[in-house]
Amino acid sequence: MKTVLSFLFLLVWGSFTCSAQMSFPRQPAMAGITQVGSSFSKQEPLLFVGDQETSFKAFIAHQKDMVILKMYTDSTILAPLGQRARGGIVTAELKSKRPLFRLEHVLDYFNVPTEKRSLNVLVNKQPVTAHLVLADITQIKKVEVIKLDATSPVRSNWDANAEYLNIVTKD
Repeated sequence: MKTVLSFLFLLVWGSFTCSAQMSFPRQPAMAGITQVGSSFSKQEPLLFVGDQETSFKAFIAHQKDMVILKMYTDSTILAPLGQRARGGIVTAELKSKRPLFRLEHVLDYFNVPTEKRSLNVLVNKQPVTAHLVLADITQIKKVEVIKLDATSPVRSNWDANAEYLNIVTKD
């Protein structure tokens, strides 16, 4: 059973291409998860680490510290969560049981000024949903305010002076 789960984990996990923050190579042409495999639709699955909801793009932890417990794809199980669970649900936990922090606590830890906290959030220059950020603080190198190049595919507006909060993770 462990072998089957390990194989499924590697199969699904390898197709996520979502985790520069988790030391996985990211395919440069993909800004987000667009193909997950036959188990899920094209929408990124929800990730629950313990009882906290996040996404693979917004989850910052060391790859070897994460254990996938179960993957849910049955529509009757997913129905109560509506459109958010359209891509399925993955439950996981950390082996180390380190505390995980939401964005507000990460910004506090790195002393980000109040006036910069409402900026759009990036993890390693890739956009994430701010309220889903869940991080092992030891895996973050720094939080910086940046401006993206005018040709960057992840820019969220046409303002050349737009600033972003970029969370830089350790390799």
